[in-house]
Amino acid sequence: MWHIREHRSIPKTCSKLPLEVVKKYELWKSIVFRHGPDKLKEFPGFHDEKLKGKHMGQRSSRLSLQYRAVYTVEKDIVTVFVLEITPHEYQEDQMKKSQGTFGTAKAHTVLSTGEVIRMLRELKGWTQAELARRSAISVSNISLLENERVEIGKKRAEQLAKAFDVHPAIIIFPEYEAKEIEKAA
Repeated sequence: MWHIREHRSIPKTCSKLPLEVVKKYELWKSIVFRHGPDKLKEFPGFHDEKLKGKHMGQRSSRLSLQYRAVYTVEKDIVTVFVLEITPHEYQEDQMKKSQGTFGTAKAHTVLSTGEVIRMLRELKGWTQAELARRSAISVSNISLLENERVEIGKKRAEQLAKAFDVHPAIIIFPEYEAKEIEKAA
């Protein structure tokens, strides 16, 4: 498991962001916590990429068309430092300026299982029909799950986790993941 440290400005930033952006950030943290930042590349919707020029050594992941999470990775101690969530502007040398101003990553909102399934599906660029094909769960059940009209159950969670290639806890226990991320840092 990876440690996630947030810049001290992230909680205040999250309180001002659209809820959908904050929810996607919570999912982003769950994926990084369980699988590491390299797993983000498997979700084209994040458009995870290395930054160039004066931001060399930093990466960014898309949380919406406007907002990105900017972060760095320390592989020696498997820690991800979330520098900022920003609409286009990247501050120069943010990591160097803010040494010592990172704290434990905290939950900024609550995700439901249905929201996690929908976001993972959209991040992969899949339709409900494509997810149904990959998970062997019917399209109607995918829709019911995404809309919180049926309980997920262990078997369905495992089928979906296998289709998305993520740990089942990311899907079935999103609130538990947030607590685990907080404890691990």
